[in-house]
Amino acid sequence: MRITRIASSVLAAALLVSMSSGCTGDHGNLPTLTLDQLARIVQDRSATLVDANGSSTRAEYGVIPGAILLSDYHDYDVASELPADKDGKLVFYCANTRCSAAPRAAEKAVEAGYTDVAVAPQGIRGWVDAGHRTSPAPST
Repeated sequence: MRITRIASSVLAAALLVSMSSGCTGDHGNLPTLTLDQLARIVQDRSATLVDANGSSTRAEYGVIPGAILLSDYHDYDVASELPADKDGKLVFYCANTRCSAAPRAAEKAVEAGYTDVAVAPQGIRGWVDAGHRTSPAPST
């Protein structure tokens, strides 16, 4: 009975953390950021933003100003597309909470040795819906 209560408490705590982060998708063990936290990072330039969206999503919604645009979320070249400093903060985003491109791209960065990696699960759609500014996607 005690084990059941402990397990229930742990499960409730995990659910609370997930709900408070605004995350409804599977983002593995990666930390997640709220839109307010993301807005502060954009304003302070305290992290490198990484856009894992495809060209059609970028054309429709734009990109968060200053973001690095990955060539492909699952097959990008870590050495040439991400900063050399593996201890700097990276924040990945994709389309929305149902999109898995950002967490997959972020996991690739972690596997390559990056130590401070997070995901903004609301993505560009949440960013735009909240009234934040975007930049046009570059022409390809």
